[in-house]
Amino acid sequence: MDKQKRIHNNKIVVLPLVLMLIIILLATFGSSWTIINSKKEISCLEDGWSISRGNSQIDNVDLIEYKIGDSKKGEVITISKNIFVNSGEMSLMFKSFLTSVAIYVDNELVYTYGLDYLQNDGFVPKKYNIVTLGSTGYHDISIKYIVGENNFADKFPPIYYGTKHDMLSYFFSYKRTSFFIGAFLIVYSFLSFSLWIYLYCINKASSQLIIGAVFSLMLGFYVYAYNDITCIIDNHAMLFSVSEYVDFYLMPLALTILLYSLHSNAGQRRQKFFIGLNIVYPIVFIDMHIYDYIHIQRFLPFVGVIAAVEMTCLIPLLVKSVIEKQRERMEQEYDANVDSEVYLIIGAIVLMIFSLLELIVLRVYKVNEVITKPSLFMSFNFIEIGMLFFMMCHFIYYFMNSIDHMSESRIKSQLEGLAYKDALTGLMNRARCSQVTATLSGNYAVVSLDLDRLKYVNDTLGHLEGDRMIKAFATLITEAFEGASLIGRTGGDEFIVVFENPTADVCDKSIRRLEAGMDRFNKSNGTFFLSASCGYAYSYEVNSKNYKDVFYLADQRMYKVKEEHHG
Repeated sequence: MDKQKRIHNNKIVVLPLVLMLIIILLATFGSSWTIINSKKEISCLEDGWSISRGNSQIDNVDLIEYKIGDSKKGEVITISKNIFVNSGEMSLMFKSFLTSVAIYVDNELVYTYGLDYLQNDGFVPKKYNIVTLGSTGYHDISIKYIVGENNFADKFPPIYYGTKHDMLSYFFSYKRTSFFIGAFLIVYSFLSFSLWIYLYCINKASSQLIIGAVFSLMLGFYVYAYNDITCIIDNHAMLFSVSEYVDFYLMPLALTILLYSLHSNAGQRRQKFFIGLNIVYPIVFIDMHIYDYIHIQRFLPFVGVIAAVEMTCLIPLLVKSVIEKQRERMEQEYDANVDSEVYLIIGAIVLMIFSLLELIVLRVYKVNEVITKPSLFMSFNFIEIGMLFFMMCHFIYYFMNSIDHMSESRIKSQLEGLAYKDALTGLMNRARCSQVTATLSGNYAVVSLDLDRLKYVNDTLGHLEGDRMIKAFATLITEAFEGASLIGRTGGDEFIVVFENPTADVCDKSIRRLEAGMDRFNKSNGTFFLSASCGYAYSYEVNSKNYKDVFYLADQRMYKVKEEHHG
């Protein structure tokens, strides 16, 4: 037992090492050392802006450092700058969120976005705006923001200058870690879903597998939406923006359901309460957004607090339940795998901790990312690493849990074999025959067989030859009575065969095959000869159709044959 515990502890220690390896690999992959597009002509237009708000104007402002402060819905903020355009392909790219934008080049309106949403007093989705500036030369550029929500942002998003191709290439290069993690989660989701369909078709589907598939898909899409990868797409901005929040609000529901399917008995009322809560509040928030009472992004802090409270309340209960279950299983007579659930719980704990870390880092360091000023660890996102690690733990959990069940099934089958199989012949023993025949009903046939001259062989040739005689006869029965529901040995020289839903001549044909097999055996064996007395009966021959009555009739017929043999 101590050795088993040491092995178990060593396995768990591997997880932190795997997590550290993932962090190192992703940090290296996403660092500025491996950036591909460093030679692209793209720059961030930071300084030299003029900002006009109401009756005031501020000149020569560093846009990245400027703090917007309080802003009111409907307020107009205009930023302007004189830019030298050195090619007709040069463009501006910047993100807008909760505001409409109108871009003027030399006082001529060239681009608008979001005005239609504001006119309907609606939610303005986020979008990366890309605008071609036109001919070579100096141009006065003005961007007019119309605020769609109170306090929509702390700072203006960076405005990038370059060709459209270069800016998109640099953007996707900067976001490559997030792109990889999102792709992994989505592919894992589809693979899990495909495996679930296959297992469902063979009646072996697992609820944890389909829940994990849905959760992984939500996480993957959220990674893309959160990192603005979806808002590069020209169409469906509203769908992608709203889906980002819907995914975020449904994550606690998916996680609590997954954990409930793992240990439903651990704080059952508490788990059901949180599942119910996680069902209700997304519905309420979505309805309030649809009817324009409160837009969906306003509930982010509330959901974050609720998710933290839920995990704080549930994870200790689940850890306690897993520990108790492990102790029980380790005390059993067989050594099945007991680590799978521990991996999933650790994955959930890491996801929660890394989510809190990301909130802290986001507030302190990532108020406004500038992709043209990559730090050593570009787009290093703790919550994404937590998601990736959790789904890897889910894979380990499901893989090891499947092995666990196969081991238990194999051990159970072996134990049942020891309890219900005849040690000498491998046929079902008397106890198993009694279990099967006790449940017989409907149309069936019973064959009673008695091996002739077993006592004579035991007395004259010895019990080893007697055993060989029994084994040879059992092999011939198995071959002759192919398709039988039950073939068993009920005594020293007594055997029984049961056919369910038999054809009219199945017993006759099987007995003739047995006799032919014994003839072939006798011609090649000079030590002893095989012969048997057989009798059979069909259930329709007995009014009660009770097994005892059917067997009695078959046994009586067998004894008549036996008397003829001994006569």
